[in-house]
Amino acid sequence: MGKTRANYNWKNTGFPVVYDKTTVESITPMFPIVFMDDFLGGDIVLPATGTVESGCPWSTLIVAGGAAAKVAGAINGVVQLALDATDEAQIAVLDWNDQVSLSLAQGLIFEARVRMSVLPTTGTEDSQAVFGLASAHNATLDTVATNAWFRIESAANTVLLWEVDDNTANNDDDNTCAGVTLAAGDYHIYRIDATNVAAVKFYVDGVLKGTGNMDGFTGVTDKVQPYFNVSKAHTTTSTGLGTMLIDYVKIFQDRS
Repeated sequence: MGKTRANYNWKNTGFPVVYDKTTVESITPMFPIVFMDDFLGGDIVLPATGTVESGCPWSTLIVAGGAAAKVAGAINGVVQLALDATDEAQIAVLDWNDQVSLSLAQGLIFEARVRMSVLPTTGTEDSQAVFGLASAHNATLDTVATNAWFRIESAANTVLLWEVDDNTANNDDDNTCAGVTLAAGDYHIYRIDATNVAAVKFYVDGVLKGTGNMDGFTGVTDKVQPYFNVSKAHTTTSTGLGTMLIDYVKIFQDRS
């Protein structure tokens, strides 16, 4: 028997998808708008912080000792975001330079294979990681206007959280993905399905782990970008660590 299966009304979206029946990875999503990046090729260095380069869809935002780069020779193609132990505030972000070209109002689905090779570590600082969909970057995560993402905090770094914020009402920090215990080095496939904005679904390895309501957005607040962030604030001692590895990103939605 082959590894792939096809579903002609995948997750009740009205669109067909070919997927891996073992890992649940979406292999061929047949949507009007599809973005996929496996981070392959020889362009190891990503654009410098806050800049863009022709031919590269991604931008980085780096503060102090944060770092973002493709991993040399990594099987499948991998991007790494990392903090070091320097006592300072640090940020490492991979996004679209705040070009919010995706719309939650158009049946948006985000999927990525991610692992924390170093889970956020704690001290007096608040080391953290988020990944998913967001509007424009803000150094204070809870101030990002619109987001639907997974979150990991240093205070309980084996616990996976999910969050939604539609710029009208938010649901921060308190939604646990039950049954998920994170371990350094373990990859998981994470999916955020906003085909129904009143019931945005969060999946881990194909298993539903949470549902949030985002139907309160108005105007342009439905517009988002893919967003990956590892960061720590500076308090008394900010020596915490955190390293995120991103294997692939797949995003699909209907056309306006």
